[in-house]
Amino acid sequence: MKRVLDFLLSAAGLILLAPIFLIAAVAVRLDSPGPVFFRQRRMGRYLRPFPMFKFRTMVHNAAEIGPGITVGRDPRITRVGHFLRQTKIDELPQLWNVLCGDMSLVGSRPELEQYVMMYAQDYRSILKARPGITDVASIVYRDESDLLAQSGDPEETYVHVVLPDKIRMARHYTRDASLLNDLRLITATLVFLIYPDKAFDRLLAAMGRHRVAITAALQAMLFAAANVAAFALRFDGTVPATEFRMFLHTVGLVVVIRMIWAQAFGLFRSVWRFTGVRDLESILATTTLSSLTILLGVATIHAFSPYSRAVIVLDWVLCNCLLGGIRILRRFHETVKNAALLRKKVLVVGCGDSTEPVLRDIANNRFKDYRVIGLVNGDPDEVIIACSSGPGDRREEIVDSCRKSGKPFRIVPDLRDVLIGREIPELTRSFEADDLLFREPIRSDGTDLATQFANRPVMITGAGGSIGSEITRQIAACHPSRVILFEKHENSLYEIERALRLAGYGSEIEPVIGDVTDAQRVDKVMAKFQPEFVFHAAAYKHVPMMERNAREAYKTNVLGTRTVAEAAIRHGAGHFVLISTDKAVEPVSVMGMTKRIAELAVQGLQNGGGTRLCTVRFGNVLESSGSVIPLFREQIERGGPVTVTHPDATRLFMTIPEAVQLILHAATLGKGGEVFVLDMGKPVRILDMAHALIRLYGFRPGRDIRIVFTGLRPGEKLYEKLFNDNEQIWKTTHPKILMATTGAPEEEKHEEVRNLTRAVAAATRINTLADVGLVPEVPV
Repeated sequence: MKRVLDFLLSAAGLILLAPIFLIAAVAVRLDSPGPVFFRQRRMGRYLRPFPMFKFRTMVHNAAEIGPGITVGRDPRITRVGHFLRQTKIDELPQLWNVLCGDMSLVGSRPELEQYVMMYAQDYRSILKARPGITDVASIVYRDESDLLAQSGDPEETYVHVVLPDKIRMARHYTRDASLLNDLRLITATLVFLIYPDKAFDRLLAAMGRHRVAITAALQAMLFAAANVAAFALRFDGTVPATEFRMFLHTVGLVVVIRMIWAQAFGLFRSVWRFTGVRDLESILATTTLSSLTILLGVATIHAFSPYSRAVIVLDWVLCNCLLGGIRILRRFHETVKNAALLRKKVLVVGCGDSTEPVLRDIANNRFKDYRVIGLVNGDPDEVIIACSSGPGDRREEIVDSCRKSGKPFRIVPDLRDVLIGREIPELTRSFEADDLLFREPIRSDGTDLATQFANRPVMITGAGGSIGSEITRQIAACHPSRVILFEKHENSLYEIERALRLAGYGSEIEPVIGDVTDAQRVDKVMAKFQPEFVFHAAAYKHVPMMERNAREAYKTNVLGTRTVAEAAIRHGAGHFVLISTDKAVEPVSVMGMTKRIAELAVQGLQNGGGTRLCTVRFGNVLESSGSVIPLFREQIERGGPVTVTHPDATRLFMTIPEAVQLILHAATLGKGGEVFVLDMGKPVRILDMAHALIRLYGFRPGRDIRIVFTGLRPGEKLYEKLFNDNEQIWKTTHPKILMATTGAPEEEKHEEVRNLTRAVAAATRINTLADVGLVPEVPV
């Protein structure tokens, strides 16, 4: 559609403006020697160069005798060139570029290749659409050469100040591109070309300190003009001689009377560009009281008795129109001059009438860069979220804010559902991860934990992950002497550190970048901070991905575990806790096998010394990174389908806070060498969970949102277990924590595990999965 309009309008423009083209061409040719048109290589759509045409406005060899940008009154610009640039007639030949498809009427201005390459990443996105003759930046920087003339280094200013701002505006245009927006920009361009804002500004500046006298004189002339027009209107343009003599005798007195009242109401000192209701009230009071004064004089002074009363009424109307109109024109000038085509969208939050002055100031262009898109006022009883068609992460932010406020909220289904004929349910209720447990959440008393971890140094590896970050939050709430956040990924570490500092735990937090496979780094950190508790949550956990990256899985999950555990023993940590998984039970995947080797390695290191090493094993946690719930959410928010591996596939589920509460309790129970298993309730069919989540969104499974079965992925099992068949299950003092024992593995098996760990580090032996036969429970 846009291309069709570009073609039609550019063709029409070339035909209708042909006389202007001819006059401009003759003027350019007569003014200076050289070609009529200037052709320059610019970067177009998809970063393809094209020749852009303009009327030549500079001397013929301008590119050879000066810089690539034009500054102020550049001596290379010809006399005709100044006029063509000022009126933008020099850009008209680009209609040919539009006709040929190189450009569009509206779009980001095409730049020289050297500038585009400086910001190539941005321009790859911007130039997915055709560049244009006009855009927001063309209007905002219509005086670009004068602006650059004020800089000591115009080239530097353009590259590092002006061009990035143009790119920002171009990105805004690309994001909000529409036919209506294009028409708005074309209209704005024409207004700015025609409207003499600079001449008006020069006139206002020239008034200077004489402003009050000049405005008084101007208003006196308006009073006189209104009186003349009133007589003309009253007598249909032909004023009788007697009435004309009456006008000549009284016009001066009428103007004086109105000027006296105008002075009384401050009309000479008011600032016209901020004209508001109060100014209009003053005008109305001035004209009304002065008209009543004139009417009183006519009624009481015999010489004025023939004065037409209709003239007084018409004079009153005209005075109001002229005095109000000239002020509105002044304000219109300010509005046009300061028009911000790209305004920041703001949400105004306030109570009662406190927001009214702010809204008025924004409306009066006092804050011209802002556009109010909403007003939050009062204390709502309930929040209705009506952005179901927006990005999922944006809605999650809103939902999180509603939860923190404690206000109930509901989500409106997408309008898209109406358009495609779906039955729209009632407003969907808000939900938490607990809603998908199919059981009552586990509530643990954390008061006894606070005494266990208070004033003690605690180290968490993988502190930026789903489990690791929750461990840090719950540990920080126990007020340890220090929390060492050991994490490989800097962004994850930054986010959890920032969250903890915002929560008020800044003084106890120690973020550390490091890899658990780097023995020297781990040892150095342990030596420095001497942690009393070490929670080892760092691991690779994505089952299908680890099938394709077996060596890295072994290196991190096995070698990393052993490295951290040995360092904890060497530096006298009181407790070491390995976070394991139900995938380690009778494993068939690389990830499960490596976690089982890690469990055996930790048991093998328990030698009765001062460090108590234990393992905590549990199943899936809801809403952890890479888990099924975030995937289902994303699929539902896209409109489906939801993918399930197998209709009978089951998993054991816990929420992240539940799992971490029990991990911390298990850490305090360990005496050394145990494998603690969390009681996760009954297995849940993944299909049932998909149905439940779809319903929580307000849709009907299978009808509104389709479900597709994809088959088990590499390394996946139909169901998971928390215990091996040869493990014995024991109760502990905590009702939701069990203990699994098999008897210590044979020393030979432990030696083989140690050999395998060394082999992983050397990356020499793990070339196939046959090596994992060293793990006793792997089915043969």
